[in-house]
This record gives sequence, structure tokens and C-alpha cells, in this order.
Amino acid sequence: MARISTYPIDDLVTGNDKWIGSDVSNKNATKNFTPNKVANFLNSSNKIDSQSLRYMYQDWQLGDLRQSGTISFSVPATEPIVPFSDVSSFKISKFQKGSVSPVSTFYTSPLIGSYVLITNAEDITNWAIYKWDSAVQDVDELNFWDIGLTLLSSLGGFEEASDYLISLLQIETLPSDKNFVYTQSAPSSTWVVTHNLDKYPSVTVVDSANSIVVGSVEYNSVNQATLTFSSDFSGKAFFN
Repeated sequence: MARISTYPIDDLVTGNDKWIGSDVSNKNATKNFTPNKVANFLNSSNKIDSQSLRYMYQDWQLGDLRQSGTISFSVPATEPIVPFSDVSSFKISKFQKGSVSPVSTFYTSPLIGSYVLITNAEDITNWAIYKWDSAVQDVDELNFWDIGLTLLSSLGGFEEASDYLISLLQIETLPSDKNFVYTQSAPSSTWVVTHNLDKYPSVTVVDSANSIVVGSVEYNSVNQATLTFSSDFSGKAFFN
């Protein structure tokens, strides 16, 4: 067998390439390893430095033990996929996936009052934006926190055994970026909104299906605007 140093360098690495190594969990048996499997290990065990927090969604049912590094619900889910649009709270481990160091102090500051992006780690088109309203340590399960949320917009949901990333989008209290979210509960073609931002903000409107709706905006003052549309509907207006 030729010396390893004499083999040519492969400048194009593909996922199914192989290299030889030792399997320490199997008496150091010689095994082949692939880039795909190594990448999967690094991602699923949260071994790569990231500004996002990583958790697995656990479809918790009565009698189950909540797992470290997971997101679950206080009440057992009845469907295999829980739409983000149905979620206003969840339980979250004080440890992110693959970590033994708690990150729960982050749940209160800076997250309370801020906006977060939650995405499926393997499918960024599966996402939700929430306002992180509250964070309280569970008195019965001290390794978990109860989080209160307000949905802004979403597509998809939580799926059993899938990993999700939580990223801070915007800190609510930043004076340089004031914003306001208005909810129009009753269908109407005219929305009069007092936002108290002390400026003439940009306005984005979505209906109850989170589809963008175009209308006219009249600034009554630096703290109030009237939004007018061609038909009655309910939804939200985002003032930035």
C-alpha cells in the first residue's frame, strides 16, 4: 500500500466522498466516513458556532418526559404538524440542543418585547415571526420555561423531531427603530390607528391570511394615521 502522503489531493469534495477513520464507540474499528454524515453530526449536535439557538420540536404527550434541548407544548398536540399560526405559547428547554450550558437568561433579556424569527433548520421556507411577549420559568419543570408569543406572520409549522432555529430579529426598545403593530379585529375598510411613534412611519398591512393588502395611508399627525381600503377585512398593520 502506498504512503498516504503520495495520494493526490481531491480539490472537489462531494457529500458521498469517503475517508478512513476509527470508530471509538466500536472498539476503534476502522470505518469509512462521508462529508454528508459529518455535516449531519455537526449540525444536529449543534457543534457549529451560531448566533441562532437550536432546538428540536418534541411532540410531547401525557406520560412523556420532556427532553433537554426541545420545544414542546403544555397540552399534547393532536396533529403531527402544529401550524405556527395556532401557536401563542410553548415550553422551551433552558438548554439548546447539544449544550450543557443554560441559555435561559436570554429568554428574558433581550428577547422579552422583541421580535424573533423561528425557522426549520433544514427548510428556511418553513418559518414564523413572533413577538416574544413573556418568559417564565416553569415551577414544576425547572429545566423548562413557558414562553408567551404574538404571531406576526408565518408559513408552515412545528413537525415532530425536526430542528428549529430561533434568531433575534429586532429589539423592541431600540430608540432608533420605533415600531408598532396594530390589530384590526372587526372587518372594516377604514382603520384609524393611533401608533404614538412621533413620526410618519412606513406602513405594511396584511389580512387575516397574512397576505399583503394595498390601500391608502393618510397621516393625521405624527402619532395617528387613517388607512383606507376598497373593501372590509380584518388583519394587522405594521408601522415602522
